[in-house]
This record gives sequence, structure tokens and C-alpha cells, in this order.
Amino acid sequence: MSDITWFRAPSGDDPGTLNACYNALDIQVIRGRADDHAVAVGGTARSYAWLLTEVAACAGVLRAFGVGVGDRVVLGSLPAEAGVIAVLAVARIGAVAAYDDSAGADGPVQVRGVDGAVVFTADGEDLPWDVAMRAGRTDPAPTADVPGDAILSRHRDDELPVLAALGASDDQKLPVPEGASVVEVGGVRLWSFDTP
Repeated sequence: MSDITWFRAPSGDDPGTLNACYNALDIQVIRGRADDHAVAVGGTARSYAWLLTEVAACAGVLRAFGVGVGDRVVLGSLPAEAGVIAVLAVARIGAVAAYDDSAGADGPVQVRGVDGAVVFTADGEDLPWDVAMRAGRTDPAPTADVPGDAILSRHRDDELPVLAALGASDDQKLPVPEGASVVEVGGVRLWSFDTP
């Protein structure tokens, strides 16, 4: 766990606090890698600085909708780039990315594809991705302190703990649900359910 940047290191029964998004993006920019290639999504290479800007804006939107640590955000099948941004934004504010179509999958906030576009849905209203992201750029979200034993993503019965995503769990086998692929950003492994 030495490669992980902790906000408060674990001790005894205290799981400590950290943030997967901080470890994936912020620390990379702090260490001088802002212009380095972070990930290729949708056929386009994106830098850590670009991705951090977009993720913080998306997290700002989620925070404006009242999403906080431990809350659930339902992520539908999204284009690759929006999917990576959304899951990192959910992690940034300490929420849980829920990828499922089981009962109760209609969380208070959803990010999903609708008729070839991406929308945020809250309180029964759809807000187009581009409009929401412009608003999010005016008030980007900082990283939240997340307990070290928190869950990053959930898909039906599969859970991706934050420490497993960071490659630091006791069980080094990363659970990958059927239909998911794994995307790695800054050493953090995330599930992706891209639009076909």
C-alpha cells in the first residue's frame, strides 16, 4: 500500500481515508505528469490535466445534485469517454458507481445514454451532458475523504472496493462483472460498461 496516497493512514480498526480519483489524477498532476497520456478513450488520447478538469467538472455537477460520500449514482451504458469521466467523478465525491439493471437501480442521480446523447437525470428531469458540464466547470468539486474500506463500484452482486481498484487489497484478484472491461487510469483500475 506504499504507492497509495492516504489522507489519513489506516491504524488499528481505523480504515483510514483516501480517494481513488485523487490517486488516479490529482497526484499525477502534482508530480508533474499533467501533460502525460492518462488514458485513450473513444480513440482519443487524453492527458491527466484534461481528464482532471473534466472529472472535477462532472463531480461538481453531481455535488450540485446533492450527491455525497456513500451515496449511489447509477451509471448506464455510456460512450467510453463519458463513462471514464463519470466513474472518476463519482469516486471524486466519494459516492458509489452503481452499474445494474436490478430492482432499485433508479438512484437519485443517473448518468445514462439516451437516444445517442448522454444525460444526467435527477428529480425526474434530464439535463444534457454538455449543459451540465459547462455548469460543472464553474464550480468543480474537490476530492472527498473516503474510508479505506469503501466500495467504489457495484454491479449486481459484484463489488469493487476502493483498495482493490488501487491494487492494494489483500485479495489481488480484481472482480470484473460480465459485460465489463477494465480501464486503468493512473494505476487505478475501473470498470467500464461502454455503449456497444
